[in-house]
Amino acid sequence: MGKKLRFVFLGIQAAITLLFTGIFVHALFLANAQGELLEALPHLIPSVVHLWVTLVAATLLCVFYRANIGAEAHFLPLLFLAICLGNVKILPLYYQLSHIMILSPYWIGILYHFSFLFSTFLFLASGLFQQTMNPLRLGQYSFIGGTSSLLLALLVPMTTNTASFLKEANITNTLFLSVSIMLSALALLTFIIAIYEEMGGRQTLARGLSFSLMIVGNAMVTITQDTLYNGIGLALYVGGTTLLILITKTYHIWS
Repeated sequence: MGKKLRFVFLGIQAAITLLFTGIFVHALFLANAQGELLEALPHLIPSVVHLWVTLVAATLLCVFYRANIGAEAHFLPLLFLAICLGNVKILPLYYQLSHIMILSPYWIGILYHFSFLFSTFLFLASGLFQQTMNPLRLGQYSFIGGTSSLLLALLVPMTTNTASFLKEANITNTLFLSVSIMLSALALLTFIIAIYEEMGGRQTLARGLSFSLMIVGNAMVTITQDTLYNGIGLALYVGGTTLLILITKTYHIWS
């Protein structure tokens, strides 16, 4: 992935983050005025933290740490953008508070399903392609993963009028949820195998651990509305992104 394209993705991610942050702040004011702040906070705060941790990590990795090895360098800009987009899940709650419909529930559901499935594909790619490969193949994988994720998101049955979906978009189809969890588990397994195969390599261990924490943490934040799971997921995700940033000082992943 070229330098200019990385900054394009980073710019889009920053714009989405600022837009969502403005929406969330407005939602907090409205919730406070309507006496619903305690109900809204568990949905809004995790998304705000998730957004900004993702943007800070993407910025540091894109701007400061570049080098010449690591196939995941081709996936990280797109991965962080996909993760960021998943926070569209809060828009139904914003509509309930403001009566301003930015997107219809149907399209919110599509974007939400697409972002989680595509980010899972990219996590899996980062684990499968342990060494630098032909950029053309990496681009083909990203394209196939993106189009497949979008197609599945368009086809999956969604129930958008439930009480839980109106507070925060979620995965209502059991089959889609099972597939997403299995892909996340497979992505996690690839990093565990890499750690086992290269036992003793500190960089491999740290890299595998950072991605493992990010995979589990992002899944817990994205697919559940439970406050405890969200809190644990955020802690894991922050730990994973922090570790990834730290190891890039010596293990260069930007080409």
